[in-house]
Amino acid sequence: MITGAHEVPAVRRPGPPPPEEPGGPLLTSRGTVLLTVMAAWTAVPSVVASPKLNWLITLLLLALVANALWWHGARLRPSGPVALVAVLLLCGTLSVAHFGTLADLATAASAALLLLGCAVLAASAGPADVRRFSRGVMAIAVVQLVAATASALLGTPAPWGYLGAAGSTFEVNQLLPELGGRATGTMAHPIPFGTLMAVSVLLALSPVLRWPLTLRLLAAAGGAFGVVLSGSRSAALALLVAVFVAALVPGALRVQPVARTVVLLGAVVALLTVEVGSLRVVTSLQGTGSLTHRLGALDAAERLAERPLAQTLLGSGTGSLRDLFDAGLLQLDGFFAVDNQFVATFATAGLVGALALIGLVAAGLLHGHRATRPAALLMVAMFLSFDVLEWTATAVLTVVLLTLGTGRGLPEQDAARPSTGAAPIAPDQAVLR
Repeated sequence: MITGAHEVPAVRRPGPPPPEEPGGPLLTSRGTVLLTVMAAWTAVPSVVASPKLNWLITLLLLALVANALWWHGARLRPSGPVALVAVLLLCGTLSVAHFGTLADLATAASAALLLLGCAVLAASAGPADVRRFSRGVMAIAVVQLVAATASALLGTPAPWGYLGAAGSTFEVNQLLPELGGRATGTMAHPIPFGTLMAVSVLLALSPVLRWPLTLRLLAAAGGAFGVVLSGSRSAALALLVAVFVAALVPGALRVQPVARTVVLLGAVVALLTVEVGSLRVVTSLQGTGSLTHRLGALDAAERLAERPLAQTLLGSGTGSLRDLFDAGLLQLDGFFAVDNQFVATFATAGLVGALALIGLVAAGLLHGHRATRPAALLMVAMFLSFDVLEWTATAVLTVVLLTLGTGRGLPEQDAARPSTGAAPIAPDQAVLR
């Protein structure tokens, strides 16, 4: 033995990962938990499920999210977008406590806690979580596409119909009338289904999946076909806008500078040569209440501003839209949907909630995960024509996309399990990968 020699500290060397703890990473992986919440509400839309089934699913998902939050503990990082989500949800919930019943408060509070928990998990997500969630959304989209194709081409009844009404397809598909009606997948409405399919297109075109080019192009084509099956002009337009913007933003899509130039020039040529007013997607709006109803939301905002000060600031509470329609404060054309998320938020969460939503949009698009920003942009574009946050599946998808990675979570290898206290690798012993 040589006395006085310095002890060499133990180092953690590359090798197989330590064994998983029971109920650990698989059930608490942020990407897996977020994907489970998303999958549950696409399979069982909250708007058509019975109250008991809704409560059962909500409580199970709350337990799953709470377990993941507890597991990651100190690894969770606060972020501005998460704080804005909390303000938005708090306004609607506080208003329910004042204007609604105890049952209304319990429903609103449980939904708010679930969304807020998802936002916290998404904010601290690492690269593996983002990739796992994105691939999972693609898998959900495939399931939806299969269900919709079976309904549109084979006449198979849609699992939840249209808002609970039985059938295979519904109304007229204005994007491709030859298909007949509009498909809903398992989401009970064409627009949420079309929105999910549009998101899948953008995820397929982004670098987040790390799939071969051929597979990504096939996935994007399948998603685009799903949008057509939905017959949603709103989703189709939002997809075009998101693709165009993303193609011009470096890093958002795998597009070379030359291709960006071609896209920009192509758009300019199209605007100069194509008569937009003659396109079927535009002419089909004539004589329908679709466009006038959405424009009517702007007039409704003026009437909502005339409510008492407390309701103007904090809203009338989550779930109060039907009461506001009955009171004549929203559109008066007989359609019981606002079809404008900003106005709907002003109605339920007041001016404070609406400003929080605007701040969330700005922060999420500026500081969110770069590869998923195009999908987040699409969800924001849908705010102008659909009540995105009134549907649990699209609400979860929106909150996750706008908060994903904004908390600057720990590096991927450190976020997989609780710290074991092993000494770090010395700089001169680090392995380059």
